[in-house]
Parts: sequence; structure tokens; C-alpha cells
Amino acid sequence: MAGHYFFLCHPDHGHVIPTLAVVAELTRRGNRVTYLTAPSTAPLVEGAGATALTYESVYRAAHVRELEDDALGLLALLLDESGAMLERVAGLAVDRPDVIVYDTSVLHAGRILARVWGVPATQLVPVFASNAHFSFLRSIYAGADAGPDAGPDSGPDSGPGDLPGWVGEMLARIEALAAAHGITADPAELWWEVPDSNLVTLPRAFQFAGDTFDERFTFVGPCLGERRFLTDWRPPGDGLPIALLSFGTAAAERPALLRTCARGLAGLPWRTVVTLADGVDLAGLGPLPSHVEPHRWVSHVSVLRHAAVAVTHGGIGTVMEALSHGCPLVVVPTSAMNGPPARRIEELGLGRALDPVGLTPDRVAEAVLAVAADESVRRRAARMRREILASGGAARAADELERRLARAA
Repeated sequence: MAGHYFFLCHPDHGHVIPTLAVVAELTRRGNRVTYLTAPSTAPLVEGAGATALTYESVYRAAHVRELEDDALGLLALLLDESGAMLERVAGLAVDRPDVIVYDTSVLHAGRILARVWGVPATQLVPVFASNAHFSFLRSIYAGADAGPDAGPDSGPDSGPGDLPGWVGEMLARIEALAAAHGITADPAELWWEVPDSNLVTLPRAFQFAGDTFDERFTFVGPCLGERRFLTDWRPPGDGLPIALLSFGTAAAERPALLRTCARGLAGLPWRTVVTLADGVDLAGLGPLPSHVEPHRWVSHVSVLRHAAVAVTHGGIGTVMEALSHGCPLVVVPTSAMNGPPARRIEELGLGRALDPVGLTPDRVAEAVLAVAADESVRRRAARMRREILASGGAARAADELERRLARAA
């Protein structure tokens, strides 16, 4: 049964890109997708087969990197983003969709809109999911201490428990946003409820406390797709081992750290592909030998097919891309947001995490060589690749969304 799906996702490439293969799969099956996004990401969603509905994003205009270690600042910004989304849709003469699909970062927009329209919703979780046994929010701000003993949680974007200082302010703002759209639900419920439908774009084996998540959570793994908007890459055939170096948009805020990693790899007899996001100054890398290739928006997948190691800041998208190809990692977390992936990689023996403070090119080179030479790391990375393949990816995500539609019919 074909349906109409309404996607909401703030215009961050790390969140939008994981949805594109799902959108493409839904439209390939004859479904219709409307996607609320900013003009900057509209071409991406249209390329996947969706109809783009654009709004003015406050997230795009903000200095997001300055907020990544500021819990209240980042959550308040994303709440404002939900408000901008709802303002765009309010009173809009649009075909009412059959199912709303919302990114967890803008959960308030998704949950309020589902109540306004009276239609079912599914939450997309492109990061670690949360429940009573693990809190992604606390894992960011409380580090390795976050876990079953860190205080109760009640849902996927659950109450911060031991971070109470700013909870009251957030709840008041959520209540005001809901009321502005005629919804009188308890703001704590809007924030911390456990939705009955969640798609997590990680394999269960990578999720912290993965066995504790019930049937409301479907771990579909990364949804990679074709990504034709990225440039393909092919090895030159010189036989050198290959490394991917990518810090995503974080490189714009931490150019010295990216330069340190590039210099460390430059000193090895390896071919290194450095991917540079928009806004990252190529000149900031300094002089590089010919076996280090900087590229803008090159396809990670095309590099990872051949790579022995991926060096990254710990963005979950790049981590999942690497593990989808059985590629071990060296992670240099650039913010608190990247801490949980780095810890999980070390915990599962999938690579190494390096402290960015005082990092030197020699330490980067040493870590890359150690990871590449460790047979047990390669074996565990290959096992995680099998877990990812078994999770189902975009096809399984589309299956689940169509089941959601069928249950609501």
C-alpha cells in the first residue's frame, strides 16, 4: 500500500545524509515523500526522490561548534529549530501525510506535529539510542560514567537526570511551543516519552546496552545508498596502503588538529585521502606530499572500499561508513559529542581513540600503524561489518515504515 511520508530533519549533513537512502527506497516502491528541510539541503532530498518543503533554519545560521560542549545551548538551539519548522508548516495547505518521520534532534517538531495532524510518527535516531539503561545525553556530558547507575531515563531523548539545572527552563519552553500550536500535552512527555516506533541507524551490536532495547526500537544499521552528489574516488594502482582522513565540518573549527593528523599520515608510505567539507581551508593543511590527496566532498564509501584505516573525529556517520566496510578506526574526538563513539570503538576493540590535547603527528602515525597491524582489530571490524549487513539498512527501514502505515490504516 503506497503512502505519503513527511520527513523532518534539521539541515546538518550528518543527519540528513543517513535519511536519503531511506527516502530513495520509499519512492522507488511508489510511495510519496515530502521532506521539510533548509534550502541548503533541498537539492539532496530532491535527488533522493522527495518533494522539498523549505524553511528558514536557525540552526544553519548558528555557530553550532561553539555549542557542542554546552548542553543547554545546543538543546535550546534545536528547540528553536523545531519552532521554525512548525512555524513553516502551521496553516499550510498541504496534503496531510499518512506517517511523520522525524529526526530525534527535532523531536519536538515531530511529536507536536503528529498531535496536530493526528497521524502516526516514527523517530529516526542517527546516533546512539537511549533508554532506562543508557543515556546518550549523559554519555556526552558525563562521559564514561553515564550508564545504568547514572539515574533513571524514560525515553530515547530522555531526561538528563543528573543534569537538573536547566531542565525546568527547557520544559517551560517546550510547553510554550506546544501551546502555540494548540497542544496541551505534558512537556515532559513531549520530551522524554518512549515512542512506539524508532529506527536506529546503528547495528544493535554497536549500541551501548544494545540488548536492553525492546521491540519499539529497530536497529537497521547505516543507510548508505548511492550518494551520487559526492565525487567518486579510485586508487591510482601504486600498491600503497590507503587511509581515509575526515573530520567533516569539525575541521573548520579545529584546523590545527586536522593538520596534525595529515602531517602524521604524510610521514608514512601510505596514500591518504583527506576529505574537506565546505568552509575548510585547503591552505590550512600546509604543504603536503603527492601521496596525500585533499578532496572536497569525495565519497567516503569509494575510499573505504580500499582503506586499511580511517582517521576521523568520531562523527557517527563516518564511523558507520568505515565499519560498513570492515575498516578499523583511529578517532580523535573534537568535542564532547564525539566522545561516546570514540569510547565505544575502544570498548569493542575496533580501533584506537587519541586524546586531541597535545596530539603530535608521530602519535597519529604510531596509532595508524598499530591499528593496521593488529589482526584482532581487523577481525572484530570484519565481524561488525557482518552485523551491519545483517541489520538491513535502507530496505529494512522502508519495510518498517510501510508496516507503520499498514498498522495505522
